Amino acid sequence: MNILNDCKRKSILVCFCLLFFISSFAQKPKAPIMGWSSWNNFRIHINEELIKQQADAMITSGLYQAGYRFINIDDGYFGGRDSAGKLFSHPQKFPSGMKALADYIHSKKLKAGIYTDAGKNTCGSMYDQDERGLGVGIYGFVKQDCDLFFKEWGYDFLKVDWCGAEKMKLDEATEYLKIIDAVKAIDDDIIFNVCRWKFPGEWVIRKANSWRVSGDIVEKFSSILKIIDLNAELYKYASAGHYNDMDMLQVGRGMSYDEDKSHFSMWCMLNSPLLAGNDLRNMSSQTLEILTNKELIALNQDKGFKQAQRILKEGGVEVWLKPLGTQDKHKAIAIFNRGDKEAVFNATAEKLKIDDHSKIRDLWQHKNLGKLKNNQQFTIPKHGIVVIKTV
Repeated sequence: MNILNDCKRKSILVCFCLLFFISSFAQKPKAPIMGWSSWNNFRIHINEELIKQQADAMITSGLYQAGYRFINIDDGYFGGRDSAGKLFSHPQKFPSGMKALADYIHSKKLKAGIYTDAGKNTCGSMYDQDERGLGVGIYGFVKQDCDLFFKEWGYDFLKVDWCGAEKMKLDEATEYLKIIDAVKAIDDDIIFNVCRWKFPGEWVIRKANSWRVSGDIVEKFSSILKIIDLNAELYKYASAGHYNDMDMLQVGRGMSYDEDKSHFSMWCMLNSPLLAGNDLRNMSSQTLEILTNKELIALNQDKGFKQAQRILKEGGVEVWLKPLGTQDKHKAIAIFNRGDKEAVFNATAEKLKIDDHSKIRDLWQHKNLGKLKNNQQFTIPKHGIVVIKTV
């Protein structure tokens, strides 16, 4: 009898451990997504051939090997709704339909993203005079559209804008939570982005995978600085699988090389999703070098999932620190020159909040610098950045 009870106890223990392991594996948090989105470069002027070409270029350019996976179709694909209220794509721009396009993207081992508005009308209908964007928002069609996007068409990501909803004076938490619940009930692995153009509120931080913290980014350094500042104190709301979204990348769209490097570095340091917004078919070698810097990408994808914090301001130079790994054993440090002229920064262990004996590596030069010297100097061009980590 005692032997039988002992066997039962052991069986229960084994089952409990197995369930715990399965549960832990299933709940493994997701790093910020990496990919490409159509809006920055093309706005509503998209079609299925263009999207296919971007998917192809993601593979051939080396972006896929660097970790980029999502091809996100933003506003501009809508055709309207039929007599039953079912959405359909623009017949001339997307003649094969949205399912066929998702299938093509998936055939490249990529993930497919799609767009809607929380209200009745899209942003493109208001700001780009897209008549096809009228009446195609998700308001009043939440279950029907979610079933279409994910069960029928097979998409993996949803961005939900707020233009139509703002016009209707809807309540943000009410509408977004309704949509999030519908999406996650279909598949919890679907990535959900709240595009409210400001931090939406604490209701979002455990529900959405990411949420915009600013208005639309533009290809100017002043826009980059504004978004960084808006996100500086929001680190307390970010956590594993839930991130402050600083909007799509403007790398390769007209800023200087140093400005692009700073832009990309800070998006990596602050754990923003990395969604390229340039035309992937004709990137310069400099643009590709920036977007595929695996040492910077590793900071963004770090398994500690911590957003960097600003720890020092000295003239036009700022120091940002990001703990790495689950034990915070190592740190990444960005020394960022916001100023309009070259700056010389004297680095000390105290300023950088690292140990005196720390050895460092430069993540843009891809080389170890050895032990941090006392008052080690870094010369940083205007709008430029140095990113190091302890090794």
